[in-house]
Amino acid sequence: MNDVSSPRAKLVEMLWQLKLSYDKQGDKGVRYIHFNTLLNDPAYRKELIEQAAVSSNAEIRELGLGLRRININTALTQGRHDRRVAAMNPDIAETIGFKQLGAPAKPLRKWLLIVGVLLLGGVVGAALFSDDLKSVYSGSKVVSGSLHGEQLWTSDKTWVLEGIVYVEAGARLVIEAGTLVQGRAGSALLVTRDGSIQARGTAAKPIVFTSAVPVGKRRAGDWGGLVMLGNAPVNTADAQIEGLDAGDTRGMFGGVDASDNCGVLEYARIEFAGYEVYANNELNGLTLGGCGSKTIVRNVQVHRALDDGIEIFGGNVDLRHILITGAADDSLDWDMGWTGRVQFLQVQQYPSVGDNAFEADNDEINHEAGPVSQPTFYNVTLQSMQSSERHQRAMTLRRGTGGHFYNMVIDGFSGEAIDIKDRSTVGRIEQGLLSFGGLFIADIGQGGRSYFAAEAGDQDDDGGFDEAAYFAKLAELDNSPQFVQRLRSETDHDYRLAASSPARNHAQAIPQGEFWDEAANYRGAFRPGVNVMWTDGWTDYPIN
Repeated sequence: MNDVSSPRAKLVEMLWQLKLSYDKQGDKGVRYIHFNTLLNDPAYRKELIEQAAVSSNAEIRELGLGLRRININTALTQGRHDRRVAAMNPDIAETIGFKQLGAPAKPLRKWLLIVGVLLLGGVVGAALFSDDLKSVYSGSKVVSGSLHGEQLWTSDKTWVLEGIVYVEAGARLVIEAGTLVQGRAGSALLVTRDGSIQARGTAAKPIVFTSAVPVGKRRAGDWGGLVMLGNAPVNTADAQIEGLDAGDTRGMFGGVDASDNCGVLEYARIEFAGYEVYANNELNGLTLGGCGSKTIVRNVQVHRALDDGIEIFGGNVDLRHILITGAADDSLDWDMGWTGRVQFLQVQQYPSVGDNAFEADNDEINHEAGPVSQPTFYNVTLQSMQSSERHQRAMTLRRGTGGHFYNMVIDGFSGEAIDIKDRSTVGRIEQGLLSFGGLFIADIGQGGRSYFAAEAGDQDDDGGFDEAAYFAKLAELDNSPQFVQRLRSETDHDYRLAASSPARNHAQAIPQGEFWDEAANYRGAFRPGVNVMWTDGWTDYPIN
């Protein structure tokens, strides 16, 4: 030990030696010693000295007994700024804040630099295994469990879903324009019926919900998709969303509030979603259960969902400017009494996957349950590519559904255009709850002109209703819609009609009201002759 005359300098040196002895011996009964705290915290210092005085280690015990004999409080107040401390031991000086002018490089500074490099390396290494640390360096944030209160997901991070993430009752999730949300296997984002989501992107900065699997390896069903639940009327008691444990009440939806607001989903893409939870029980790309009229869903693309692109269970939520591409089951599926409105909907069925562009039910068990499913559609294009692999149908209407279908272009389905199943569904026509007008149907079935399948005997599933005879009066057949580009593969996504297309004529008048664009006086999702589609700029069509 250096021979110094200052009592403070001597005490500081002894405390420093005590620290070094403990560090060297690794005494299991003493935590890591913080030297500045040892100097400045009397309680901490007293506890440590008392432990040292009874230590089984002779070196530590001698230092502890020696420190006991010193009047520490007096020694520390004498010569507080005595630079002999710095001269005595450069490492101590560095630790307690003295500067040595003109001194050589300090060993402690070197030691701290080495430790810092090692710690940084440890942090980086740990980041490979820790989601929290990984988020610091990669700009991602893993989210799991329940969300409460006001939550903001900003566009400067990638938000990674782990398991089913619940926006709980009373919570509000806000997602900034341009934000990327990735779902891991088995994950989904579920907005409970008393929670809310505000996901408002822009054409320049859409919000993207996609797979967490690296680009090039993604596929349909990588994650569970987005579920929005509300309190609007449904025709089934104690309704519970598909894909969740039947005992989890957070999956329940429906109520008596027709104006219920599940939130906002605007300028958003949902990709590679729709995993199968167990046999015949899947989540979809976008699931809407009991969402009411104040819910906003517009400018949304659902791409390559494993089950349905969008499935709607009751409520009266409206949809506008919707694109569904490559759904593996049905593009749009509804039941439980949905009564919403839709304008500007484009569906593209891929040839290797998918069954129906529309699959519609009122209720599987009770076809007469109320409210009766009765959505209203204007300006819709349903397209496929005459698949040789699958029997694809544009519309299957069954189990007592109603609905109003106007100003539609239906093209390229290998099976048939429209199949009305069940006598209860035919009855909706007679009741005025199921109607059609302004239909343009082309290139359907074998030879491109087998629009409706003949049904007889055991194949008669609608009480002898003749679709061909019924739609002959309501649809334009045997003509070309004159697409600018025929869809030949999954990489074709030009849905425009030529300016000379006959779809520009014979459209039904658009209803009046704030929701409807009354200027859309044509058939199909896009005005014939346009150069720019409303899908341009914010949609995408990744293969994997």
